Amino acid sequence: MYSVSILIPTYNQAAFISRAVESALSQDYENIRIIISDDNSSDNTEQTLACFLGDTKIRYKKNTTNLGRVANYRQLLYEMAESDWVVNLDADDYFTNESFISQAINAIKEEGEKKVLFYQGIHLKQNKENESRIFTELSSEKLSLPAYCYFLNYFENKHFSHMSTLYNRKDAIDSGFYQCDILSSDIFSVLQLCINKKNGVVILTKTISGVWCMHGANISKTLSINVHLRNYFKYFNLYRQAIANDFNRIACYKWIINASKFYWLTYLNTLLKSLKVKL
Repeated sequence: MYSVSILIPTYNQAAFISRAVESALSQDYENIRIIISDDNSSDNTEQTLACFLGDTKIRYKKNTTNLGRVANYRQLLYEMAESDWVVNLDADDYFTNESFISQAINAIKEEGEKKVLFYQGIHLKQNKENESRIFTELSSEKLSLPAYCYFLNYFENKHFSHMSTLYNRKDAIDSGFYQCDILSSDIFSVLQLCINKKNGVVILTKTISGVWCMHGANISKTLSINVHLRNYFKYFNLYRQAIANDFNRIACYKWIINASKFYWLTYLNTLLKSLKVKL
């Protein structure tokens, strides 16, 4: 039975973290570890987690200094996890599908675990008003495809969920997951993996893992143009890496055009929503 780690990075999220940990413990897959990296929280996160720390499935560490969001991701993956497969669950999110990891591992075994880079489902997003399924353009409930196809068709499929991606730990480390400290470090890492291991296989499904909670502290809600410009220009790094790795040049050119269109339309939509709220 393959080992799986649920990585929970947290910083000042005492109000949410119990729900996240309970949902991780509710997974019906047996061979799991739940690894929590507290990035030197100043709230009562440590006291909130005290009731869970007697469980042998749980490992908790509080950093002596604040590393930052992406560096904390990196510490969890490179230094704290030792499993075959990992999934990241931010402390303000939670699983609702108790069989998500079991379903993912079964699909990976059926496909052939030595060639699978990651299994990816979807999640619900929740705010004060409603709960809805995150947008995806997948034409079927399940799709297996070469990694280079995932990369080239990323903006057509519009299918990504960090909390729903169970990925091979060794492949992720070899590819340099979370080395790029940007807003979309998760998306960047997955797309870079697909470039570096272009003949690997990815499994995409419409299986729901859980809920992504939308609130004012979400890093994705930042409107800083400097943050977004730095994030956006990293897509050109991926574009150049793909060409250097013998991807079709015309397909890569279309990819960067689609990336630019998608990115700035999404930013503009977020900006307009923010202005509407203020008005």
